[in-house]
Amino acid sequence: MTYDGPRAQGDGARVQGGGARVQGGGAGAQGDGPRAHAQDGPRAQSGASPTQNGEAPRVRHALPSDLPRIVELVAEHAAYEKGTPPAPGLDRRLHALLFGVPEPRLRCLVAELPGGEVVGYATCAPEISTWDGAEYLHMDCLFLRDGHRGLSLGPLLTDAVAAEARALGLTEVQWQTPAWNEGAIRFYGRIGAHAKEKLRFSWPVLPTPPVLPTPPVLPTLPFDAVLSDLDGVIRFYDMSEMEEMERAAGLPHGSTAEIAFAPETDLPLMLGRTGKEEWVEAIARGLADRVPYERGHALGTALAEAKFSADATVVGLLRQARAHLHVALVTNATPWLDEDLALLGIADLAHTVVSSAGVGVVKPDRRIYEIAVERSGIPAERCLFVDDRKENVDAAVALGMIGLHYTGPDDLREALAPVLDRG
Repeated sequence: MTYDGPRAQGDGARVQGGGARVQGGGAGAQGDGPRAHAQDGPRAQSGASPTQNGEAPRVRHALPSDLPRIVELVAEHAAYEKGTPPAPGLDRRLHALLFGVPEPRLRCLVAELPGGEVVGYATCAPEISTWDGAEYLHMDCLFLRDGHRGLSLGPLLTDAVAAEARALGLTEVQWQTPAWNEGAIRFYGRIGAHAKEKLRFSWPVLPTPPVLPTPPVLPTLPFDAVLSDLDGVIRFYDMSEMEEMERAAGLPHGSTAEIAFAPETDLPLMLGRTGKEEWVEAIARGLADRVPYERGHALGTALAEAKFSADATVVGLLRQARAHLHVALVTNATPWLDEDLALLGIADLAHTVVSSAGVGVVKPDRRIYEIAVERSGIPAERCLFVDDRKENVDAAVALGMIGLHYTGPDDLREALAPVLDRG
């Protein structure tokens, strides 16, 4: 069997006479190094021969073309020792360590059968013993595939490692092996190594996080949530079609709305107890003493299906505030509110939506404000309540909220100024 000899060294290598002392077990007086393992285990299968066509197995230095095979052996080695599989990209990392620098510290030796199959490997690198004040060679790994032990490849690999130590002018090799690996321990004893009792520790050291600049100290906000009405603040209706129909019917302006928004007509709808068609029917009945039923029904339908839009300025202000505050809609609304929010393009505007038709209570009843506070998770005294109806604002203030009686976008912009100034 053959070994191709130590790799040529740079000027830093020191070659001394005499044999290297090969020492097993823990780091002892030399200090603990990285993990290293070796194994002997079962002997080769019956009939295995160390030669083929007159050629003998050999140990040589690894080449770049060996890396895929070495990675496979490393994975088998980890599985044998019940360790963690190597992370993806090991071939690239080993290439950088073995072949990416002029004088690499890491050395890799491979055991090759006649015919070229690589069945084992050993790796080693110089380390320093503080106790001795000297360098030694640390054998990190020694592994032979199952079925290829007993061909004298183990001794050939350890001899090659010892030769690497001599070429570096080092007189000691150290390594480690699991306490349960009895076959390897017997093998190391046969080559003259002796063990030392020590425990091996692994301590992952995370990179130091970058020191970030201290953010500027921003003024404390006067509130942590803004609870806004919908209609009259965000949404506005186009009643021109219905008003034209009223004029054609000879009705005074606002006659339909007067019936539609009377408590006996409007409240069941806002509480979610009736639907759109029932509301239209109620409007038609309310107008029955003024216009024929069909015309009253048409007026109710025109009101129920009136076009609407969102105030872009108000929506923009609330979206800016949303980056810093909890935004909620608290509205006396119809059962089809979700549909309307989608049509307005603001289905994602609020973190929380409290609809009277959903909770069965309307503003200015105290309970709808309490529900909004509970769902928002913000204390009432830290909430800004915005509504175009003063009685609704007064009820919010009575609960401890900050109230804003809305008359236009400038009111909201001024109230949100401490938030908007944050960008």
